[in-house]
Amino acid sequence: MQVTVENVSELGRRMTVTVEDANIEQAVNTHLNAIRPNVKAAGFRPGKVPMKMVAEMHGGAARRETVDGVIQSSMQEAFTQEKINPASRPAIEDMKEEGESFTYVLSYEVFPDIKEVKLKGAKIEKVTATVEDADVDNMLETLREQRATWEPLKRGVKDEEQITVDFVGTIDGEVFQGGTGTDVAIVIGSGSMLPGFEEQLLGKKAEQETTVTVTFPDDYQAQELAGKEAEFAVTVKSVAKKKLPKLDKEFAALCGVEAGMAALKKEVRANMERELENALKQKNKKTVMDMLTDKNEVNLPEAPVEREAEHLMEQAKNNLKQQGVNIEGIPFTTDGFMDSAKQRVALSLLIGKIISDNEIQADEERVKAVISLMASSYEDPEDVVKYYMNDPQKLSEVQMMVVEDMVVEHVLEQVKVEETTSSFSDVMNANNAA
Repeated sequence: MQVTVENVSELGRRMTVTVEDANIEQAVNTHLNAIRPNVKAAGFRPGKVPMKMVAEMHGGAARRETVDGVIQSSMQEAFTQEKINPASRPAIEDMKEEGESFTYVLSYEVFPDIKEVKLKGAKIEKVTATVEDADVDNMLETLREQRATWEPLKRGVKDEEQITVDFVGTIDGEVFQGGTGTDVAIVIGSGSMLPGFEEQLLGKKAEQETTVTVTFPDDYQAQELAGKEAEFAVTVKSVAKKKLPKLDKEFAALCGVEAGMAALKKEVRANMERELENALKQKNKKTVMDMLTDKNEVNLPEAPVEREAEHLMEQAKNNLKQQGVNIEGIPFTTDGFMDSAKQRVALSLLIGKIISDNEIQADEERVKAVISLMASSYEDPEDVVKYYMNDPQKLSEVQMMVVEDMVVEHVLEQVKVEETTSSFSDVMNANNAA
Protein backbone atom coordinates (compact mmCIF):
# COMPACT_ATOMS: atom_id res chain seq x y z
CA MET A 1 0.00 0.00 0.00
CA GLN A 2 1.33 3.44 -0.98
CA VAL A 3 0.33 6.55 0.99
CA THR A 4 1.10 10.20 0.30
CA VAL A 5 -0.12 13.15 2.40
CA GLU A 6 -0.43 16.74 1.16
CA ASN A 7 -0.96 19.85 3.30
CA VAL A 8 -3.74 21.93 1.73
CA SER A 9 -4.06 24.40 4.64
CA GLU A 10 -2.80 24.79 8.19
CA LEU A 11 -5.08 21.98 9.39
CA GLY A 12 -6.42 20.61 6.08
CA ARG A 13 -4.87 17.48 4.60
CA ARG A 14 -5.31 15.45 1.40
CA MET A 15 -4.24 11.80 1.46
CA THR A 16 -3.78 9.58 -1.59
CA VAL A 17 -3.91 5.85 -0.93
CA THR A 18 -3.04 3.17 -3.51
CA VAL A 19 -3.88 -0.47 -2.76
CA GLU A 20 -1.86 -2.49 -5.29
CA ASP A 21 -3.61 -5.83 -4.80
CA ALA A 22 -7.18 -4.62 -4.35
CA ASN A 23 -8.48 -6.83 -7.20
CA ILE A 24 -11.84 -5.02 -7.16
CA GLU A 25 -13.17 -6.78 -10.27
CA GLN A 26 -12.21 -10.21 -8.96
CA ALA A 27 -13.75 -9.47 -5.56
CA VAL A 28 -17.00 -8.31 -7.19
CA ASN A 29 -17.19 -11.52 -9.28
CA THR A 30 -16.53 -13.63 -6.19
CA HIS A 31 -19.34 -11.84 -4.36
CA LEU A 32 -21.78 -12.30 -7.24
CA ASN A 33 -20.96 -16.01 -7.51
CA ALA A 34 -21.58 -16.34 -3.77
CA ILE A 35 -25.06 -14.84 -3.96
CA ARG A 36 -26.07 -16.42 -7.29
CA PRO A 37 -27.70 -19.56 -5.71
CA ASN A 38 -30.17 -17.32 -3.89
CA VAL A 39 -30.94 -14.88 -6.73
CA LYS A 40 -34.48 -15.11 -8.05
CA ALA A 41 -35.59 -14.11 -11.55
CA ALA A 42 -38.74 -14.83 -13.53
CA GLY A 43 -38.38 -17.89 -15.78
CA PHE A 44 -35.35 -19.35 -14.00
CA ARG A 45 -34.99 -21.85 -11.22
CA PRO A 46 -33.05 -20.76 -8.10
CA GLY A 47 -29.33 -21.02 -8.76
CA LYS A 48 -29.81 -21.10 -12.55
CA VAL A 49 -30.02 -17.35 -13.22
CA PRO A 50 -27.29 -16.46 -15.79
CA MET A 51 -24.30 -14.58 -14.35
CA LYS A 52 -24.91 -11.72 -16.78
CA MET A 53 -28.35 -11.18 -15.27
CA VAL A 54 -27.00 -11.55 -11.73
CA ALA A 55 -24.41 -8.87 -12.53
CA GLU A 56 -27.08 -6.56 -14.01
CA MET A 57 -29.28 -6.99 -10.93
CA HIS A 58 -26.69 -6.88 -8.15
CA GLY A 59 -23.42 -5.74 -9.73
CA GLY A 60 -23.74 -2.11 -8.62
CA ALA A 61 -24.41 -2.97 -4.99
CA ALA A 62 -21.64 -5.62 -5.00
CA ARG A 63 -19.12 -3.12 -6.35
CA ARG A 64 -20.10 -0.44 -3.82
CA GLU A 65 -19.83 -2.92 -0.96
CA THR A 66 -16.44 -4.18 -2.19
CA VAL A 67 -14.99 -0.70 -2.71
CA ASP A 68 -16.27 0.43 0.68
CA GLY A 69 -14.65 -2.56 2.35
CA VAL A 70 -11.29 -1.86 0.67
CA ILE A 71 -11.45 1.82 1.62
CA GLN A 72 -12.40 1.22 5.25
CA SER A 73 -9.67 -1.35 5.91
CA SER A 74 -6.91 0.48 4.02
CA MET A 75 -7.87 3.92 5.39
CA GLN A 76 -7.42 2.79 8.99
CA GLU A 77 -4.12 1.15 8.08
CA ALA A 78 -2.97 4.33 6.32
CA PHE A 79 -3.77 6.56 9.31
CA THR A 80 -1.95 4.14 11.62
CA GLN A 81 1.03 3.97 9.27
CA GLU A 82 1.31 7.78 9.02
CA LYS A 83 0.53 8.26 12.74
CA ILE A 84 -2.41 10.53 11.96
CA ASN A 85 -5.43 11.15 14.20
CA PRO A 86 -7.95 12.92 11.94
CA ALA A 87 -10.07 15.63 13.58
CA SER A 88 -12.90 15.21 11.07
CA ARG A 89 -14.57 12.39 9.19
CA PRO A 90 -12.54 11.88 5.98
CA ALA A 91 -14.35 12.76 2.75
CA ILE A 92 -13.63 10.75 -0.43
CA GLU A 93 -12.71 13.10 -3.28
CA ASP A 94 -11.70 10.70 -6.05
CA MET A 95 -11.43 6.94 -6.84
CA LYS A 96 -9.68 5.13 -9.68
CA GLU A 97 -9.14 1.49 -10.69
CA GLU A 98 -6.11 0.46 -12.75
CA GLY A 99 -5.90 -3.28 -13.23
CA GLU A 100 -5.51 -4.89 -9.84
CA SER A 101 -4.67 -1.61 -8.06
CA PHE A 102 -7.19 0.80 -6.57
CA THR A 103 -6.42 4.45 -5.75
CA TYR A 104 -8.55 6.90 -3.82
CA VAL A 105 -8.07 10.43 -2.50
CA LEU A 106 -9.57 11.68 0.76
CA SER A 107 -9.56 15.01 2.59
CA TYR A 108 -9.74 15.65 6.31
CA GLU A 109 -8.68 17.99 9.10
CA VAL A 110 -6.09 17.37 11.79
CA PHE A 111 -5.72 18.78 15.27
CA PRO A 112 -3.18 21.59 15.65
CA ASP A 113 0.32 20.77 16.84
CA ILE A 114 0.63 22.80 20.05
CA LYS A 115 4.33 23.48 20.59
CA GLU A 116 3.95 24.76 24.15
CA VAL A 117 1.34 26.01 26.59
CA LYS A 118 2.18 29.62 27.40
CA LEU A 119 2.11 30.41 31.12
CA LYS A 120 4.83 33.07 31.41
CA GLY A 121 3.58 36.22 33.12
CA ALA A 122 0.20 34.72 33.98
CA LYS A 123 -1.55 35.70 37.21
CA ILE A 124 -4.31 33.77 38.91
CA GLU A 125 -6.70 35.13 41.51
CA LYS A 126 -7.36 32.21 43.85
CA VAL A 127 -10.41 32.62 46.05
CA THR A 128 -10.40 31.32 49.63
CA ALA A 129 -13.21 31.22 52.17
CA THR A 130 -14.13 29.58 55.47
CA VAL A 131 -17.36 28.58 57.17
CA GLU A 132 -17.98 31.02 60.03
CA ASP A 133 -20.27 30.57 63.04
CA ALA A 134 -22.68 33.11 61.50
CA ASP A 135 -22.87 30.95 58.34
CA VAL A 136 -23.85 27.93 60.44
CA ASP A 137 -26.47 30.01 62.26
CA ASN A 138 -27.90 31.18 58.92
CA MET A 139 -28.07 27.58 57.71
CA LEU A 140 -29.91 26.55 60.86
CA GLU A 141 -32.40 29.37 60.23
CA THR A 142 -32.86 28.05 56.72
CA LEU A 143 -33.55 24.59 58.14
CA ARG A 144 -36.10 26.15 60.52
CA GLU A 145 -37.82 27.89 57.63
CA GLN A 146 -37.97 24.61 55.71
CA ARG A 147 -39.68 22.93 58.67
CA ALA A 148 -42.03 25.77 59.55
CA THR A 149 -45.70 25.09 60.21
CA TRP A 150 -48.71 27.38 59.74
CA GLU A 151 -51.14 28.14 62.60
CA PRO A 152 -54.73 29.10 61.63
CA LEU A 153 -55.91 32.63 62.50
CA LYS A 154 -59.38 34.07 62.94
CA ARG A 155 -58.31 37.67 62.32
CA GLY A 156 -57.43 39.33 59.04
CA VAL A 157 -54.20 38.44 57.23
CA LYS A 158 -51.12 40.64 57.71
CA ASP A 159 -47.91 41.06 55.77
CA GLU A 160 -45.74 37.88 55.62
CA GLU A 161 -48.69 35.73 56.69
CA GLN A 162 -50.37 33.07 54.55
CA ILE A 163 -53.80 33.24 53.01
CA THR A 164 -55.33 30.31 51.11
CA VAL A 165 -57.88 31.20 48.44
CA ASP A 166 -59.96 30.03 45.51
CA PHE A 167 -60.29 32.50 42.65
CA VAL A 168 -61.85 32.88 39.21
CA GLY A 169 -60.48 35.54 36.88
CA THR A 170 -62.42 37.25 34.11
CA ILE A 171 -61.64 39.79 31.41
CA ASP A 172 -64.64 41.74 30.08
CA GLY A 173 -66.84 39.23 31.91
CA GLU A 174 -65.29 36.18 30.26
CA VAL A 175 -63.27 33.55 32.17
CA PHE A 176 -59.79 33.28 30.62
CA GLN A 177 -57.39 30.35 30.44
CA GLY A 178 -55.08 30.09 33.47
CA GLY A 179 -57.17 32.54 35.50
CA THR A 180 -58.69 29.97 37.87
CA GLY A 181 -57.13 28.61 41.07
CA THR A 182 -58.20 26.31 43.91
CA ASP A 183 -56.61 26.14 47.38
CA VAL A 184 -53.86 28.52 46.32
CA ALA A 185 -51.59 29.38 49.29
CA ILE A 186 -50.18 32.92 49.09
CA VAL A 187 -47.70 34.52 51.48
CA ILE A 188 -48.56 38.22 51.52
CA GLY A 189 -45.60 40.25 50.32
CA SER A 190 -43.87 37.34 48.60
CA GLY A 191 -44.57 38.76 45.13
CA SER A 192 -45.75 35.39 43.85
CA MET A 193 -48.90 36.86 42.30
CA LEU A 194 -49.53 39.64 39.81
CA PRO A 195 -48.52 43.12 41.01
CA GLY A 196 -51.29 44.53 43.21
CA PHE A 197 -53.00 41.17 43.82
CA GLU A 198 -51.55 40.42 47.27
CA GLU A 199 -51.96 43.98 48.58
CA GLN A 200 -55.73 43.82 47.98
CA LEU A 201 -55.98 40.72 50.20
CA LEU A 202 -54.51 42.41 53.30
CA GLY A 203 -56.95 42.27 56.24
CA LYS A 204 -59.15 39.61 54.67
CA LYS A 205 -60.41 36.79 56.94
CA ALA A 206 -61.35 33.15 56.45
CA GLU A 207 -64.71 32.57 54.71
CA GLN A 208 -64.70 36.10 53.34
CA GLU A 209 -65.34 36.86 49.67
CA THR A 210 -63.79 39.77 47.81
CA THR A 211 -62.93 41.06 44.36
CA VAL A 212 -59.40 41.83 43.21
CA THR A 213 -58.72 43.92 40.14
CA VAL A 214 -55.27 43.92 38.52
CA THR A 215 -53.69 44.78 35.17
CA PHE A 216 -51.40 42.32 33.45
CA PRO A 217 -47.92 43.78 32.73
CA ASP A 218 -47.28 44.86 29.14
CA ASP A 219 -44.47 42.31 28.88
CA TYR A 220 -46.54 39.41 30.30
CA GLN A 221 -45.48 36.06 28.79
CA ALA A 222 -49.01 35.25 27.58
CA GLN A 223 -49.31 37.93 24.91
CA GLU A 224 -53.09 37.63 24.69
CA LEU A 225 -53.29 38.86 28.32
CA ALA A 226 -50.55 41.51 28.25
CA GLY A 227 -51.76 44.98 29.27
CA LYS A 228 -55.35 43.84 29.96
CA GLU A 229 -57.32 44.47 33.15
CA ALA A 230 -58.67 41.39 34.93
CA GLU A 231 -61.13 40.95 37.75
CA PHE A 232 -60.76 38.05 40.19
CA ALA A 233 -63.60 36.75 42.35
CA VAL A 234 -61.75 35.54 45.45
CA THR A 235 -62.99 33.25 48.23
CA VAL A 236 -60.74 33.15 51.31
CA LYS A 237 -60.43 29.60 52.68
CA SER A 238 -58.04 30.21 55.59
CA VAL A 239 -55.51 32.59 57.13
CA ALA A 240 -52.42 31.40 59.00
CA LYS A 241 -49.19 32.67 60.51
CA LYS A 242 -45.83 30.96 60.32
CA LYS A 243 -44.53 29.10 63.37
CA LEU A 244 -40.83 28.25 63.40
CA PRO A 245 -39.66 25.26 65.44
CA LYS A 246 -37.37 25.89 68.43
CA LEU A 247 -33.70 25.00 68.07
CA ASP A 248 -33.80 22.13 70.54
CA LYS A 249 -33.34 18.36 70.70
CA GLU A 250 -36.68 17.77 68.98
CA PHE A 251 -35.62 20.00 66.08
CA ALA A 252 -32.31 18.10 65.77
CA ALA A 253 -34.25 14.82 65.62
CA LEU A 254 -36.52 16.37 62.99
CA CYS A 255 -33.35 16.95 60.95
CA GLY A 256 -32.29 13.32 61.39
CA VAL A 257 -29.79 13.85 64.24
CA GLU A 258 -30.82 12.16 67.47
CA ALA A 259 -27.85 13.34 69.60
CA GLY A 260 -29.10 16.92 70.03
CA MET A 261 -28.30 20.43 68.82
CA ALA A 262 -24.53 20.27 69.35
CA ALA A 263 -24.32 17.21 67.11
CA LEU A 264 -26.62 18.84 64.53
CA LYS A 265 -24.45 21.98 64.41
CA LYS A 266 -21.36 19.82 63.97
CA GLU A 267 -22.96 17.91 61.10
CA VAL A 268 -24.27 21.08 59.46
CA ARG A 269 -20.83 22.69 59.62
CA ALA A 270 -19.18 19.56 58.17
CA ASN A 271 -21.65 19.51 55.27
CA MET A 272 -21.15 23.22 54.62
CA GLU A 273 -17.37 22.82 54.65
CA ARG A 274 -17.62 20.00 52.09
CA GLU A 275 -19.87 22.10 49.87
CA LEU A 276 -17.58 25.11 50.21
CA GLU A 277 -14.49 23.08 49.41
CA ASN A 278 -16.10 21.77 46.23
CA ALA A 279 -17.40 25.20 45.22
CA LEU A 280 -13.97 26.79 45.72
CA LYS A 281 -12.36 23.99 43.77
CA GLN A 282 -14.74 24.51 40.84
CA LYS A 283 -14.41 28.29 40.94
CA ASN A 284 -10.61 28.28 41.01
CA LYS A 285 -10.49 25.55 38.39
CA LYS A 286 -12.60 27.69 36.04
CA THR A 287 -10.27 30.63 36.65
CA VAL A 288 -7.28 28.50 35.64
CA MET A 289 -9.05 27.13 32.56
CA ASP A 290 -10.14 30.60 31.44
CA MET A 291 -6.55 31.81 31.81
CA LEU A 292 -5.25 28.94 29.66
CA THR A 293 -7.56 29.75 26.76
CA ASP A 294 -6.98 33.51 27.12
CA LYS A 295 -3.18 33.20 26.93
CA ASN A 296 -3.05 30.46 24.30
CA GLU A 297 -4.67 31.07 20.94
CA VAL A 298 -5.39 27.76 19.21
CA ASN A 299 -6.35 27.35 15.55
CA LEU A 300 -9.19 24.83 15.72
CA PRO A 301 -10.52 22.36 13.15
CA GLU A 302 -14.18 22.96 12.31
CA ALA A 303 -15.57 19.45 12.78
CA PRO A 304 -14.80 18.96 16.53
CA VAL A 305 -16.12 22.46 17.30
CA GLU A 306 -19.35 21.72 15.44
CA ARG A 307 -19.73 18.40 17.27
CA GLU A 308 -19.17 20.09 20.64
CA ALA A 309 -21.67 22.85 19.79
CA GLU A 310 -24.27 20.21 18.92
CA HIS A 311 -23.52 18.42 22.20
CA LEU A 312 -23.97 21.65 24.19
CA MET A 313 -27.21 22.41 22.35
CA GLU A 314 -28.61 18.97 23.19
CA GLN A 315 -27.59 19.48 26.84
CA ALA A 316 -29.46 22.79 26.88
CA LYS A 317 -32.56 21.14 25.41
CA ASN A 318 -32.49 18.37 28.01
CA ASN A 319 -32.04 20.87 30.85
CA LEU A 320 -35.08 22.84 29.70
CA LYS A 321 -37.14 19.65 29.39
CA GLN A 322 -36.19 18.64 32.95
CA GLN A 323 -37.42 22.05 34.12
CA GLY A 324 -40.76 21.37 32.50
CA VAL A 325 -40.27 23.73 29.54
CA ASN A 326 -41.98 22.79 26.28
CA ILE A 327 -39.19 23.26 23.72
CA GLU A 328 -41.34 22.53 20.66
CA GLY A 329 -41.24 25.53 18.38
CA ILE A 330 -38.08 26.99 19.95
CA PRO A 331 -35.64 27.62 17.06
CA PHE A 332 -32.48 25.98 18.40
CA THR A 333 -29.28 26.41 16.36
CA THR A 334 -25.64 25.73 17.19
CA ASP A 335 -24.72 29.40 16.58
CA GLY A 336 -25.36 30.37 20.18
CA PHE A 337 -23.12 27.58 21.46
CA MET A 338 -20.12 28.13 19.16
CA ASP A 339 -18.08 30.32 21.52
CA SER A 340 -18.41 27.84 24.38
CA ALA A 341 -17.67 24.95 22.02
CA LYS A 342 -14.49 26.63 20.74
CA GLN A 343 -13.29 27.24 24.29
CA ARG A 344 -13.99 23.66 25.34
CA VAL A 345 -12.21 22.14 22.33
CA ALA A 346 -9.22 24.48 22.75
CA LEU A 347 -9.11 23.69 26.45
CA SER A 348 -9.10 19.94 25.85
CA LEU A 349 -6.12 20.32 23.51
CA LEU A 350 -4.21 22.54 25.96
CA ILE A 351 -4.91 20.19 28.87
CA GLY A 352 -3.79 17.26 26.73
CA LYS A 353 -0.53 19.06 25.96
CA ILE A 354 0.12 19.77 29.66
CA ILE A 355 -0.64 16.14 30.54
CA SER A 356 1.68 14.87 27.80
CA ASP A 357 4.56 17.26 28.50
CA ASN A 358 4.52 16.60 32.25
CA GLU A 359 3.56 12.91 32.11
CA ILE A 360 0.64 13.51 34.46
CA GLN A 361 -1.22 10.35 35.45
CA ALA A 362 -4.14 9.84 37.80
CA ASP A 363 -2.84 9.11 41.29
CA GLU A 364 -4.44 5.84 42.42
CA GLU A 365 -4.91 6.96 46.02
CA ARG A 366 -6.58 10.18 44.93
CA VAL A 367 -8.92 8.26 42.64
CA LYS A 368 -9.93 6.02 45.54
CA ALA A 369 -10.41 9.05 47.78
CA VAL A 370 -12.70 10.74 45.25
CA ILE A 371 -14.78 7.59 44.81
CA SER A 372 -15.03 7.14 48.59
CA LEU A 373 -16.20 10.74 48.98
CA MET A 374 -18.82 10.29 46.26
CA ALA A 375 -19.98 7.04 47.86
CA SER A 376 -20.24 8.52 51.38
CA SER A 377 -23.64 10.09 50.66
CA TYR A 378 -25.20 6.72 49.77
CA GLU A 379 -26.79 4.24 52.14
CA ASP A 380 -24.28 1.50 51.31
CA PRO A 381 -20.97 3.23 50.39
CA GLU A 382 -19.05 -0.02 49.91
CA ASP A 383 -21.36 -1.15 47.11
CA VAL A 384 -20.93 2.22 45.36
CA VAL A 385 -17.14 2.00 45.62
CA LYS A 386 -17.19 -1.52 44.13
CA TYR A 387 -19.47 -0.33 41.34
CA TYR A 388 -17.05 2.43 40.30
CA MET A 389 -13.93 0.32 40.68
CA ASN A 390 -15.41 -2.51 38.55
CA ASP A 391 -16.89 -0.32 35.80
CA PRO A 392 -14.09 0.75 33.38
CA GLN A 393 -16.09 3.70 32.01
CA LYS A 394 -17.05 5.08 35.43
CA LEU A 395 -13.53 4.56 36.73
CA SER A 396 -12.12 6.35 33.68
CA GLU A 397 -14.40 9.33 34.35
CA VAL A 398 -13.11 9.64 37.91
CA GLN A 399 -9.51 9.23 36.75
CA MET A 400 -10.00 12.10 34.29
CA MET A 401 -11.43 14.26 37.09
CA VAL A 402 -8.32 13.58 39.16
CA VAL A 403 -6.01 14.28 36.20
CA GLU A 404 -7.74 17.63 35.59
CA ASP A 405 -7.29 18.52 39.28
CA MET A 406 -3.61 17.64 38.96
CA VAL A 407 -3.34 19.83 35.84
CA VAL A 408 -4.85 22.75 37.77
CA GLU A 409 -2.37 22.20 40.61
CA HIS A 410 0.51 22.07 38.10
CA VAL A 411 -0.57 25.35 36.49
CA LEU A 412 -0.92 27.07 39.88
CA GLU A 413 2.66 26.08 40.64
CA GLN A 414 3.85 27.75 37.42
CA VAL A 415 2.08 31.11 37.68
CA LYS A 416 1.77 33.97 40.14
CA VAL A 417 -1.10 33.32 42.53
CA GLU A 418 -2.87 36.12 44.38
CA GLU A 419 -5.27 34.96 47.09
CA THR A 420 -8.48 36.85 47.80
CA THR A 421 -10.82 36.11 50.69
CA SER A 422 -14.52 35.73 50.10
CA SER A 423 -17.50 34.69 52.19
CA PHE A 424 -19.32 31.38 52.26
CA SER A 425 -22.52 32.90 50.88
CA ASP A 426 -20.78 34.78 48.04
CA VAL A 427 -18.91 31.67 46.92
CA MET A 428 -21.97 29.44 47.05
CA ASN A 429 -24.21 31.99 45.31
CA ALA A 430 -21.65 32.43 42.52
CA ASN A 431 -21.33 28.66 42.17
CA ASN A 432 -25.11 28.19 42.00
CA ALA A 433 -25.40 30.95 39.39
CA ALA A 434 -22.69 29.31 37.29
